[in-house]
Amino acid sequence: MNLFTLKRHCLMPALALLFFSACKKKEVVSDIYTIRQWKSDLSVNNVVPAITGRTDHAVAVCYLMTDNKLYYYLYFDTPLNNGDTPTKAIIYSGVAGANGAVLIDLNNGAFNTAREVKGFVELSAQTIADLNSKTLYLQIASSQQATGLVRGTLTSY
Repeated sequence: MNLFTLKRHCLMPALALLFFSACKKKEVVSDIYTIRQWKSDLSVNNVVPAITGRTDHAVAVCYLMTDNKLYYYLYFDTPLNNGDTPTKAIIYSGVAGANGAVLIDLNNGAFNTAREVKGFVELSAQTIADLNSKTLYLQIASSQQATGLVRGTLTSY
C-alpha cells in the first residue's frame, strides 16, 4: 500500500464524519399556535332569502391563531353557475334561517382561477371574544348575487 492509498483511506472516513456531523436537523420552534378552528359547507340553499335555480357550493376553513389573526381558506369545488364570479366573504353572528350582524369582513382579494382564496385578518380582543362565544355563519357574495351567493354555519372542530 503506497502513501497515496493510505491517505485516501484515512481521508474519506474523516470527510464522511465531517459531512454527517454538519448535517444536523435544525428544530424549528414557533411561537404561534392554533387557538380554535372552524369549517363550513356553504350552499345556495342556506342563503336568506333562498336562491333558486343555482347549485353553487363552497367550502371554508378558518383558524384563529395566538397572533390574534384569523387565517382563512375558501374555495368553490365546481365552477360557478352562469359564468358568475365570487367576490367578498363575510363572517356574521347569527343563527341559521335569519340574517345576522357583520362580525368580520375578510377583505379577501380576488378568487384565483382555481376558484380559491386564502389570507388572514387581524382581530381586536372584542372580535376574538365574539368569535369564540357567538353562533357564526360565513357568506360569500358574487358578481351576480351581491347580497350573498352561498352561506354556511361555521362549525368548530
